[in-house]
Amino acid sequence: MGELNETQRYFIEEHVEDFRDGLIPRRELVRRVSLIAGSAALAASILAACDLSARPAASSASPTPSPSAAALVAQPFATPPAAPTADGITVKETDPRIAVSKPDVRGADGASLMAYQARPAAASGKVPGVVVIHENRGQTEHIKDVVRRVATAGFVAVNIDLAARDGGAEKLIDPAAYNAALGKRSVPDKLADHNATFAYLRGQTSGTAGAVGFCFGGGEVWNILCGGAPAELKAAVPFYGPQPANFAELAKAKAAVFAVYAEQDTRITGTAPQMEEQLKKAGVPYQITVYPGVNHAFHNDTNAAGDRYNAVQAQMAWVATIEWFRRYLA
Repeated sequence: MGELNETQRYFIEEHVEDFRDGLIPRRELVRRVSLIAGSAALAASILAACDLSARPAASSASPTPSPSAAALVAQPFATPPAAPTADGITVKETDPRIAVSKPDVRGADGASLMAYQARPAAASGKVPGVVVIHENRGQTEHIKDVVRRVATAGFVAVNIDLAARDGGAEKLIDPAAYNAALGKRSVPDKLADHNATFAYLRGQTSGTAGAVGFCFGGGEVWNILCGGAPAELKAAVPFYGPQPANFAELAKAKAAVFAVYAEQDTRITGTAPQMEEQLKKAGVPYQITVYPGVNHAFHNDTNAAGDRYNAVQAQMAWVATIEWFRRYLA
């Protein structure tokens, strides 16, 4: 896959895993890889070099309780729901705890980044901010819901769509087409958009900011930490984020890092020791937690395929995330 960039390779690896887990048929795999790679011929060459055998069902030495409402602990802020959602909405835009808006955040080239923001309605004075970074499908209803959940915990939260110049998730409703558009963006270009988002937050918050991202977005959190994060970034939470090529630059990080991994997500979780080594060199507060009995994307409550969503572990990880932000963004 030498013709592809880091993001494109990651997307293809994700789709290959979905095929091996029985979540998509071979024809859909070929279609998705063709769109990302740019041609059917290149896709065929890439897939010929991949292991496409069915993976055995994941087993865990640390089984978790079956997700149920009884297993969840009530919190004063919104948390992942007790069961998967069809529409991705657990906190409505009309929730009296928050105020929702679509601010005009623009990139360095003047392009609209399709920002979506939520802030606590009852906050007196300015509060810290949190940048929420989407998965490989962009600014979905689920991601906007996560933004609203963050606001219920007392932070100003904002998300941008990193494929906004191509219409974002609102226009690119085919996940493979979205991946193809997003995969063409370079790391420096994406970092420029993240920096524009942090710059916008400076005028909206108390001056400190956090970042949380999921899957692809978790990788973007690592990219921000490795690529020279803005000074106001004090806390970062990558959820099962792929390791960037320049991960050794993490040794220069200044923010407190809470890294979330999934036990069964071995491709991503296997890089955790290397990331920890760099965090030790950085000398920053950090915590790495591997949540037992769950797989990649276990936090996404719209992800019912293959029983990936796990309400119990999702809530535990989310509560720990909010506690991390409260500790280091105060």
